[in-house]
Amino acid sequence: MVAGSSGTRSEFNGDWAWSDYVLPQGYAYASQNKGVLNLFFTSLGSATPPDASSCRLNPVSELWVHFYDNDLPGRPKPFTQWTRYMLESAALAQKAAKANYHRFPRRTYAVGTSNGGYQVRRAMEVAPDLFDGGVDWEGTFIGARENILVTLPPAIENFDAYVASGYDPNSAAAKAIEAAGYPPDIVVPGDSLWSEYWGDFWEVTQCQWQKRFDPNWVTYTDGVGDVTGTGTYDYYARLFANPSILPQIRAVETTGRIKRPVITVAGTMDALLPIKRQARAYEDRVLESRKHDRDDHHAPYRLYEVQNGNHIEAYTLLFPQLQLIQPHAQKAFDLLVDYVEHDRKLPPSQCIPKGSSIKHHPAQPGRCAELLAP
Repeated sequence: MVAGSSGTRSEFNGDWAWSDYVLPQGYAYASQNKGVLNLFFTSLGSATPPDASSCRLNPVSELWVHFYDNDLPGRPKPFTQWTRYMLESAALAQKAAKANYHRFPRRTYAVGTSNGGYQVRRAMEVAPDLFDGGVDWEGTFIGARENILVTLPPAIENFDAYVASGYDPNSAAAKAIEAAGYPPDIVVPGDSLWSEYWGDFWEVTQCQWQKRFDPNWVTYTDGVGDVTGTGTYDYYARLFANPSILPQIRAVETTGRIKRPVITVAGTMDALLPIKRQARAYEDRVLESRKHDRDDHHAPYRLYEVQNGNHIEAYTLLFPQLQLIQPHAQKAFDLLVDYVEHDRKLPPSQCIPKGSSIKHHPAQPGRCAELLAP
């Protein structure tokens, strides 16, 4: 098993989810960190950016971080390395197995979560000689027209008005956030699901990606002349203002032209990589790619939607309506192995209803009609 790493985290981030599951079964396990460290704090108490490369954790935070992949002006770590490191790790792991066990592995599988899921998709698109299949757990979709630089700004821009409305799901702000592709909010006394994502992920992720692909846009002042959030960022307008963005996106986009079987497992309540604009977008890309492919022997693709699943497993402790995705991702891996090694049919793409499991004859084939089940 070769694992991708989520976010820009270390090679150890997938141990509980994957290595602890497959090592007892006799697999060798290899992981990597995309060739870059994660981040460091540049200020623990500043109302303004301490330097041009810093990103704050959220719009009211005075904590600022620097991402190593945005390391130096004009010399960021290219996201193209995300794919290269996945492939090189696989080749190295196979050679290490040969050195230790005197034969190459019979099968090699890829797994990964979030940006690691992106690595899985790209590996199956470009390196069928290295892999036999992959499980993508809520992988990041990157396309010229659809990516997180499109979806995050509307959520950031409308969140304050949503809070001011008293968390009214019928407010114009709530409707604008949902129109950007986000699942409905879950509100509990003193907290909400959107609030957790707003505090932990939305702005800092937007900042990281914007600085990587569009460093000419001044993150906290462009368009407003004051230190504010990143909700004013307009990806489509910036494509016209800065033509260099598009080839950078094209160089790392997920094509959908998979050459080995891929299973995507994604939660319907993901409010960082919302399923409507991420997992479903990749499924659409896979299907679209086959319209122009003359090869009748397509590698299987499945999308298993976990109703009430979300991007952060720990949030299930705060919101009991949410469902864990890990058991379904591990089951998807077992099903993939059965398909590759025993020629057993993969269950069709399906909605996994709250409290249920992947079925060969699902009650809800295809996509979940409701993102949030009571």
